[in-house]
Amino acid sequence: MVLVTGLTTFVLWPREEEKTPPQLASAATKSLRAWRGVTYAGTTVNGNGAIIGFRLTVARDGTTYGTLSRDSGAYAELAVSPKRSLLRGNRQWWFEYEPGSAEALAHTWVANPPQSVTGLAELSRMTPTALADALSGEGTDGPSGLPSTWRQSGATSVNGHPAKVLTDGTLRMMVNASPPYQPLSVGLPGSAGSRGTTTPEPVPDASDAHATVFRSGPQDGAARSAGHVQSAGQVAAVGEPAPAPALSSAISEPKKAQVQSTTENVRRVDASAEQAEPLSRRVKAAQTAVTVQLSTSFCSTPSCPATVNVANQGTAPASGTVMVTVAGQTPLNSAVSVPPGGNRTLTTAARNVAPPGQTIQVSWSAVFYEASVMGDDPALVKRLMGRGFQLNEPLGDQQANDSKGKPVLQLLDAMTPGIDQRTSPEVRESWLSSVGKTVANLKQQGAFEPFYDLAVNTDNLTVSGESGIAELAAKTAQLSVSDRRTLRYASDLARAGNKVVWGNTYKPEGSTDGYKADLQNLTGKQTIQRKAVSGGTGAVVNAFAAAINELSGTGVVPPGFDKVAWIDIDPNASTPLAGSDRRALAKEFRRLKLDKYCNGAGRPAFDAAVFTTYPPGPDGTPQRTNSVFTCNELLSSAIDPYKYVQDEMVWKANNDPVWYSANYISDGRRRSETTTENGVALPKLARDNENHWISKDKLPSAPGAKLSSAKSVGPVSVGDRKRSSLLDKIADHRKTSVDLTNAERKFQENQSVANGQARDKALRNYREKLGVTPNNSSIAERLGESAARYHVIPEEFPGAQWIPLPKTPNGADRFDQLYRLKDGTLLIVEAKAPSSALGWRQGKGRHKNKMVQQMTREYVETIIEAMKERETKSPRDGQLAHDLKEALDRGKLRYVLVKAKDGGSSYAGGILQESDIQ
Repeated sequence: MVLVTGLTTFVLWPREEEKTPPQLASAATKSLRAWRGVTYAGTTVNGNGAIIGFRLTVARDGTTYGTLSRDSGAYAELAVSPKRSLLRGNRQWWFEYEPGSAEALAHTWVANPPQSVTGLAELSRMTPTALADALSGEGTDGPSGLPSTWRQSGATSVNGHPAKVLTDGTLRMMVNASPPYQPLSVGLPGSAGSRGTTTPEPVPDASDAHATVFRSGPQDGAARSAGHVQSAGQVAAVGEPAPAPALSSAISEPKKAQVQSTTENVRRVDASAEQAEPLSRRVKAAQTAVTVQLSTSFCSTPSCPATVNVANQGTAPASGTVMVTVAGQTPLNSAVSVPPGGNRTLTTAARNVAPPGQTIQVSWSAVFYEASVMGDDPALVKRLMGRGFQLNEPLGDQQANDSKGKPVLQLLDAMTPGIDQRTSPEVRESWLSSVGKTVANLKQQGAFEPFYDLAVNTDNLTVSGESGIAELAAKTAQLSVSDRRTLRYASDLARAGNKVVWGNTYKPEGSTDGYKADLQNLTGKQTIQRKAVSGGTGAVVNAFAAAINELSGTGVVPPGFDKVAWIDIDPNASTPLAGSDRRALAKEFRRLKLDKYCNGAGRPAFDAAVFTTYPPGPDGTPQRTNSVFTCNELLSSAIDPYKYVQDEMVWKANNDPVWYSANYISDGRRRSETTTENGVALPKLARDNENHWISKDKLPSAPGAKLSSAKSVGPVSVGDRKRSSLLDKIADHRKTSVDLTNAERKFQENQSVANGQARDKALRNYREKLGVTPNNSSIAERLGESAARYHVIPEEFPGAQWIPLPKTPNGADRFDQLYRLKDGTLLIVEAKAPSSALGWRQGKGRHKNKMVQQMTREYVETIIEAMKERETKSPRDGQLAHDLKEALDRGKLRYVLVKAKDGGSSYAGGILQESDIQ
């Protein structure tokens, strides 16, 4: 119809009828088939249950270039041409697959890596046509061989544009709500195992003449002929479904220039890595086939002889050092070179250390030490030999692929500090055997990385002696996906300063009772049962019920511990819950009536239920999200999202270190005051009397600190050269820590190759300067404490006498430093790093119903009260509390703030301010 009014013409077209969900899906997949390629930003799950992030561009012919990543900074560059696949990972990447060879494999190209390493389904499934086939809508056979039935499950926005969320009960897709109907995000469970039907081989693009080269190998072909595709080299854990080639990802059509760049990058990599070898050859090259035989006999003479035979069974020359240790001696430490197929015999003698007239048993140990394989740390090798390790023999029952790189040796060292000369031969043998089996199991099960992080990079793994090590050996013999993810979470908690028990029984101090669960967080006083789910909604409910049942059993939850049921839903699970946000989960849980699991014996059956899902972010990229529910919320008919969401964020501040690091600075300040989650602003945090984070707004606040004008104390006044050098070193360590933290955060925000390389450079620099010291706030805190003790206080308060303060288990409820001045006045020092601010916490005593700030009288009285509470266990605390209270009452107590300046890698002095606490 055309209307003419004056000189203006209006053309009214008939309104297009709104498309049904099947029609939307059909239009989206039709559009997808015409794409020149697909750019992915998503997640998948490898055979070990690890979540793999990927950023890839896949052209129509299958040419692929991009990055893969895992938690803890593991990343790899992937380039796929019609001829072959190439992968270059960093040290952390190879920790999961080849920890003994991780150093040798790092930053080098490996040809045709198995699918178990990439974690991705065969790339022929990721071309536009193959992806469209997997998402086929109405009138088209979907992956199950049956017409897909799509329905709308929700609405959202992607990059500010309205979108509809579609599902057929298993597959998920987000599509533009208006023309052009483009797919924006997809969720593919993938294999027949998750759908209960078969999956035919996807049809390659018509333009792809080399589609078959992107298959993972003959195993996939055999599995495909049986009706499903299973990742090569992946073995399902007992009781869990076989892993499926699947993904959850935002998708978009790359611009022509981006496809050209992808092709050029792949050609460049292909040309530069012409000599790249398969992983099996690279690993073999990183190991030397050398055997060492040590011959000794009963000795009653002052000098005891030994013979060492070194045989090279490999095809390349072996050059290294033969070391022999016995009874604290190293009688042999000689460089040796052995040709292929050859052997060398050496003799040595050690001093007889048996007391006169007595016979003792000693342990001889010999090793062929190659720095290029075992790392440049001969002291570490000698220490392990002294404990009885035979380092040229396989660990546990492992007969092949037994490279003992430095990380493996470090883990052996971390698990055997209790073995010394007083350890009986029987206990020593049992302990070493269990440790060897545990490490071998971790390598074979793909769980070495998080356990290494837990045991070596922190000292927060609690193990009950030899029996606990034996339990670890049994536990690691067969790990489920749930076990591996719990282990990763244990590592995250330990890095944040929490003491944890994983894989063995927890026995509280002074108790004969033992408690065994998936994870015990001793610091947070939580017992956690965690389940991984890759199936449908019914599997989620069953897993939740199982976790609740286990938490209700005997010998699981220690007295005073909270019960946490954690359900980890895979990003590509077949349930629509996998892509649900908190609001959608709450609605679905009410429909499923999960509140029926709230009734326990005298208390709720659980204190917190955590569900890990992957809802799409603002750009459609899946975002790992932990949603926390309590029985109060599940039982309540009235929805109060503000309260529950704020409570959830406080819970995550205490129990989700990854979330906390992304949103808060170590002292509890928000990284951004505008950040919201589920529509609620991040709460301001403060410490309670148990040193846990709480919302600062939970209680009224006492008056804040009143500080004098800042006085700058420059570094030139340090004077003493030794102290100046020490302060420079501490400042440099703080700068190194900050650089690594910033590089890791930048990589998490944008997992590009350049950011990954920058992160690795920062990590190498950190390891060179600080070794395995955990990168946490204590490094920065040491700069503030050192600036006060070694510079500002001696300079500004001549003659001040240092008063040692008793330590507390978690560093809370105490002052940083205390001094006595010449006139008898006590001086409290609050020491801060350059970027730290004064914190708030819940008061004690007469201030227990208030929040108090550091540098106030209320805070001083709170700490004095905490010291009094420790008097029975620590009389020194009681005496100091009495002295401080008396000084405060008499006006003989002063309180100053010393804040170190930021001078980068050099010490820049400090700032001094005094508080009015009278």
